[in-house]
Amino acid sequence: MKKFFQYALACTLAFTAYACSEDENTPTPPPSKGEQAVEQVINVLEEKPELSQFAELLKTADVSDLQEEKLTVFAVKNETAAWNRSRALAMDSTALKRHIAKGSYTKDQLTDGTVLKSINEENLYITREGNAVSVNGVEIEGEAIPAGNSYIYVVPEIIESQAEPTIPQDSVSVSDISYLWRNTMNNYLSKNWEVEAKLTTGYGGFTYNDIAELSDEYWNTAYQTLAEGEKYLAQLAESEEGRNLSDTIKVEKALIQTQLYGYYGKYVDGENVCTADDLILSCETLVDLLPGAMRDAASLLSAKVLLYNEQYAGAVTYSEMILANGNYALGENEVIWKGYTDAFGSSVDPLLLQEVYIIAAIAHYKNGNVPKALELLNVIAEPPISSIEDIDTSIYLNLLKGTGETYPYYRLLTSMDISVSYPLDFGFDISKHLLLPVPQDALNENTGLIQNPNYDN
Repeated sequence: MKKFFQYALACTLAFTAYACSEDENTPTPPPSKGEQAVEQVINVLEEKPELSQFAELLKTADVSDLQEEKLTVFAVKNETAAWNRSRALAMDSTALKRHIAKGSYTKDQLTDGTVLKSINEENLYITREGNAVSVNGVEIEGEAIPAGNSYIYVVPEIIESQAEPTIPQDSVSVSDISYLWRNTMNNYLSKNWEVEAKLTTGYGGFTYNDIAELSDEYWNTAYQTLAEGEKYLAQLAESEEGRNLSDTIKVEKALIQTQLYGYYGKYVDGENVCTADDLILSCETLVDLLPGAMRDAASLLSAKVLLYNEQYAGAVTYSEMILANGNYALGENEVIWKGYTDAFGSSVDPLLLQEVYIIAAIAHYKNGNVPKALELLNVIAEPPISSIEDIDTSIYLNLLKGTGETYPYYRLLTSMDISVSYPLDFGFDISKHLLLPVPQDALNENTGLIQNPNYDN
């Protein structure tokens, strides 16, 4: 028996030595993007004595599979009751990961109704009143602390998981909702402007190597805005006073969905992956139901989606309906939908009369009516043109500035056999960049979503 134990011990030591030798020869894999982002956060936390306990806990988090380069971290202060609780609420691995949200959000972007996604796939619900911002009911202290591409916020206690909050119908006034929704749309349209500027001009040093990250940011902003719109519509459902605001939100939700369709060739509504026909039906329903400028806006959205979907006769009908009603004139009253500002305080007018002319011209051209297409283009082109072949892409792109929809028109101009001036100097690839990549998180959450061509490799 003694010899057996000696033999077993020798085998164990030999195996251990072999395993150690193998470990020494095995290269250490590089840190994931998430590990690098968390390391940057830890470095900043270690400079804050009041956050040292959270920093030590964060070092234990397994984020080896995390690929997010930008995070929003809610760091719990030292010396709070939360650290001393002996019950199940203690900061275990699940609770720790709940304090780390995907994406980086400034405090201005943490608007009321925003829903963040933690790295353990829990929803984090943002509520806001003035400058007071809470996450799952825990109020943030102070302002954002930058940490590389991420932000850190200080919270006084551990954030518990929370079901989707219910909002009393009478909790806020119509004027409050109007103010909150306008801020939300300002944030969305600012992001839309930024995305357009980067995709078409390389603004801020953008290259198409960064397109996945840019797409993630835009997708998240758009769908957070849509979620807030749904929340406000629910609050306004029984309010006669709020009917006009409710109709406005419906139009602007359709605007966002149309822009999503333009960028991705698809969009999601709840759990449903929607087609162009779904969006056309939604926009046409608004045309039938709404008055005045709202109807004109819905008509323009209908024309745009019909054009995207190559239903040119319908695009002509809706665009010429706007041109015929006489409510707008170039250079005088050419803004169909307005009232917003970007991050720099400049006016943002997402629906303009000149886009109606462009849609009608393209639709007539695709239907074979070239003279009518030229007639419409010459209303807005300077100098006038005599043939389709004389059209320079810049005519379209200059006219579309301010609509927030320059980029999707690349596909339409390409389909017209026009030589399009793509932004090749910072990496545009016509084989895939005519659509944005669908974010991986969205593909994981919606089984019916399919990635756009040539983004899987």
